[in-house]
Amino acid sequence: MPLRCLSAEGESIHAFALDSREWATLRSVHARLRNLRMPCCTAHVVMKVSSRGQQFFAHQPHGICTTAPETEEHLRLKGLAVEAARNAGWSVSTEVRGRSPTGEEWSADVLAENGNHRVAVEIQWSSQSVEETMRRQERYRRSGVRGLWLFRRVGFPISKALPAVFIAGDKQHGFEARIPDGTRQNKRDLDDPKNWRQQMPIASFLQAAFERRFRYGIEADMPATVTVQSRKLWCRWCRAPTWAIKTIEITVGPYSSQRTLLDLQDEIVMKVVQKLPPNEPLGAVKPRFVRPLGRNRLSNGCASCDALVDDFFENQAWCSEPKTIAVFPVQLSDGWQEVIGSRDGWGVHPQGP
Repeated sequence: MPLRCLSAEGESIHAFALDSREWATLRSVHARLRNLRMPCCTAHVVMKVSSRGQQFFAHQPHGICTTAPETEEHLRLKGLAVEAARNAGWSVSTEVRGRSPTGEEWSADVLAENGNHRVAVEIQWSSQSVEETMRRQERYRRSGVRGLWLFRRVGFPISKALPAVFIAGDKQHGFEARIPDGTRQNKRDLDDPKNWRQQMPIASFLQAAFERRFRYGIEADMPATVTVQSRKLWCRWCRAPTWAIKTIEITVGPYSSQRTLLDLQDEIVMKVVQKLPPNEPLGAVKPRFVRPLGRNRLSNGCASCDALVDDFFENQAWCSEPKTIAVFPVQLSDGWQEVIGSRDGWGVHPQGP
């Protein structure tokens, strides 16, 4: 189901660029002149509308073109990719043919351009070997095009060289993009969230991709969010109730890491302390001798007697409900990248402020 045809002058006409009135006018003119052609084989065009209202062009019956027909699912996903690219300010076309510097021909379902950047969106509904996928991706790379793959089948390779997601759902209930967590996809329990790093409507994913928020791993210039939680416990020395910082979680897009005070370097702990509201009923965070470590470290203290409070002695704190006491933005380049560590894999990052 192509979304593009050629006028008598050889100019591209895109079905998605026409409103219902323009579509009706073009259909009326074409019924008289029969001057529209398919870009793949110059066959006469039949203008159609799918059961879900999607406008598209089709080959005239009994033509000789060998191009495989597309499903309505394929058409719908192409339309969503076109819409996302246009909304993000990219120029876009469909069923675009090209050639690599070595003469290899390719055809992109959707080709979007923005300055020097070119992205081909490939909707792969049928099975395809890893070798064929990488061969086609390399052909795009040599042509100066970045390939973005939407796979209906699991088993695609996970690497920085292959931006790809799994497509779940159907045309009736809507499609969903699922981003794998790890280097392999489990063919069983595809609906188990544990198998996926992120899940979102396909339109949201495509929007993120064309806004350049679909990124691989973690880079030092990325923004992050730190969430500090406290828990209530009873001091083992004076038995008084007190609150202590129990977790510091840093989140970068789809990645997160949860630590305790003793997991962090003192300079990072001080940055956390500076962000705490002054009215929280916390004991002082200051240097204390931590026997299991054999040295002084910035640590929690009892609000009543100032005795050391930490996970080595106060595991009971994990039984109480956590309380979020601070949430603040940071830059990984400001010492926080070591906290979250290095991460691999693709993920969608949130929109900036």
